[in-house]
Amino acid sequence: MATDNFDATDSDYGSAKEEIMWAEEYDDDSFSSNVSEVFASVTSIPFASPIMSFVMTFLTIGISFTFLDVIRKGREAELSFRQSFRLFNGNDFVPVLLINILTYIFRYLWSLLFIIPGIVKIYSYSQANFIYKDLAATRDTRSMGATSFITESRDLMNGHKERLFWLDVSFLGWYLLGLLTLGIGFLWINPYVNATKAAFYDDLSKGKFLEAVVEEDDEIWTNF
Repeated sequence: MATDNFDATDSDYGSAKEEIMWAEEYDDDSFSSNVSEVFASVTSIPFASPIMSFVMTFLTIGISFTFLDVIRKGREAELSFRQSFRLFNGNDFVPVLLINILTYIFRYLWSLLFIIPGIVKIYSYSQANFIYKDLAATRDTRSMGATSFITESRDLMNGHKERLFWLDVSFLGWYLLGLLTLGIGFLWINPYVNATKAAFYDDLSKGKFLEAVVEEDDEIWTNF
């Protein structure tokens, strides 16, 4: 079984953190502030908990995708408020919806056994959305089922679940600070967490799912 080297964490994410710091300067707080206004509008609707959860999930994934583009492309990436809604289109909405529904069901079923297996599966399936984003950019994913991305995430996270766990632990202090500021701090904490998770995936995948598919020539030569 693969093991993790936690002493190398700082070196693994050194360059990624520099990109995250640049991204924070690049958006000038307007990106995270606008998204937070959307969250506030949704939460103000009576009996809107399911709607709020659904919208926030898709906005969070869209923001994470945008930060991944910024990490990879730098100033060439588009970083605007409308990018938060990038998943609400005819191409990505249904696949991402199915991926998240299935991951929720799988995690729930595993959690029925014991708490720990459910937690393990949360980390196993955590990269499925990012993998879909990369694969959809290089090939036609319409023939791929949602379980394909979940399986790829499980394989990618083999031996790395503990790394992501300790990364989440490092955010506990920030979350506490957000609570102490009555939630105001989350205007900056949430974008930072999303950007860090995007950097984690970029470091882990190393562009594996961006490789173009080489189509084999099926033509059979019979004459020379």
